[in-house]
Amino acid sequence: MTSPSEPPTSRPSSFDEWLQAFKEQACFFTGLKLEVGAPRWPLADVLPVLPLIGAGVGLAAGLIFAIGRGLGPGWLAAVLAVGAAVLITRALHEDGLADTADGLGPHGLDADRRLEIMRDSRNGTFGVLALALSVLLKVACLASFSGATGLVVLIAAHALSRAAIAYPLLAQSPVHAEGLGAQAGKPTDNDVWLTIGIGVALAFLLLLGTGFFVAVLAPLAALAAAWYATRAIAERIGGYTGDTLGAVQQSAEIAFLVVAALFIGR
Repeated sequence: MTSPSEPPTSRPSSFDEWLQAFKEQACFFTGLKLEVGAPRWPLADVLPVLPLIGAGVGLAAGLIFAIGRGLGPGWLAAVLAVGAAVLITRALHEDGLADTADGLGPHGLDADRRLEIMRDSRNGTFGVLALALSVLLKVACLASFSGATGLVVLIAAHALSRAAIAYPLLAQSPVHAEGLGAQAGKPTDNDVWLTIGIGVALAFLLLLGTGFFVAVLAPLAALAAAWYATRAIAERIGGYTGDTLGAVQQSAEIAFLVVAALFIGR
């Protein structure tokens, strides 16, 4: 769920270096193929690029939604938009959600057994159900929007839910000494809150045209979902993994979309 990297010589300190960091993380979090060479910084040192990457994913999915909504029914446009986001990100976060659901779903297992299940590449009952429900929820929420509204909601939801990945990196520790989760590094408090602040600001400004109440409530719901998911996961496995970071992102995105669908236009 987080990008592998070599130990950095320093944090990004110029526009060109931040642009390089953005490209590195964009290559990992999406299917983009850019000439970036070996990654220079761990994710923890470049967290503020996350909401921007999310906004880009949301923009692409939102444009597909808006075009589809102008040509056909809302449910079809919603399916196309959700499918586009999955393709753009190579189902990175959905894979994390499925693995996390498989590990955390069963009762009466110890942490080691849950982690063993999560490392299994095969999807079980809980993982399949989590994926099915997440897709159904996203499609149902988006289907109620007009093309323009769906566009801004998707940009906002993807930006803020990517920013929410920063929270478990600060609040918890990686379960494994090696692996993608551990390679993310440990961020500073300032970087985490700056990242979340960028995501919240983008979401608020984008949704403000649909109503002040929903512009405040939807970001709060997404952050609450990320906080709860982070805490519930840590209680069961003792920290986070790359997969659980994906589950946190999906939880935040779904909570955002549900609140937006419930209150926009009402």
